[in-house]
Amino acid sequence: YSVLIFMGLLSIFKRKKEDPGVGTVPSNGVNALADGILFEEEGIFLKWGADIEADKLYVKKEYRADRIIYQWGERVILNGLKLPLKTVCWNHKQHGDTKSLESIEFLSEEMDAEDQFKTIRDHLDAILGKSRQDEDMEPGEIALEWRIKAVKVALNLYNKERPKIKFEIG
Repeated sequence: YSVLIFMGLLSIFKRKKEDPGVGTVPSNGVNALADGILFEEEGIFLKWGADIEADKLYVKKEYRADRIIYQWGERVILNGLKLPLKTVCWNHKQHGDTKSLESIEFLSEEMDAEDQFKTIRDHLDAILGKSRQDEDMEPGEIALEWRIKAVKVALNLYNKERPKIKFEIG
């Protein structure tokens, strides 16, 4: 009996497992970035590494031969940035059946891609500070990056045949 009491006392030193999925909703999307992504209008917080399938908060799931694309729909993130977002889970990078949230992205090849790039860049510069720019890009291409602890926020403009932007957090 005394062994059971002693073991019970030791249990207070054990770490409690945290639910890696939907967590306590932070009040600020920028402060939350180190731990996950906050969909501000819905008050939904998804932790990095969480199982995407656990709460099925995505709008649509698309299967491709080498990946699954989770469409999140148009969401507001990072203190007011509204974009149609998605997560791509490459089959060769994911382990087992769990599809974990490693990144979230926005991709556009619309005619106004350059204007979208400037709008996103100005918003990110205002809330995250000045970006670092990759100098090793082709003429007409821009790669910007911000760091929040281990999380990278990247914004790229490619302009080969027509302008294309990619915005990714992960």
